[in-house]
Amino acid sequence: SGSDHGPDTYGGNYNGYAADIWSLGLTLMELFLGYFPFLLPGERPDWATLMCAICFGDPPTLPSGSGSDEFRSFVNCCLQKEASKRWSAAKLLTHPFICKKR
Repeated sequence: SGSDHGPDTYGGNYNGYAADIWSLGLTLMELFLGYFPFLLPGERPDWATLMCAICFGDPPTLPSGSGSDEFRSFVNCCLQKEASKRWSAAKLLTHPFICKKR
């Protein structure tokens, strides 16, 4: 559907791994919130509206106080607008959200 594509995907600078990291962050956020982060609950925009929100809007963030600090940080590391600033899968595996002993 394109709803989980990163902003770099639309610009023709597709980097499979970085795009997958964006998708991971967006999916985790959607699962946590219960709705797609770029939309209001129940909203169903057309493709162009969604693309504009992803490409020209700010990346979504979890509200402070929702989830743990580590979870919010992990999602933020995935949802960096510039692909070069997104953490790699290897680096994400060292993130405190993954490594923290429960």
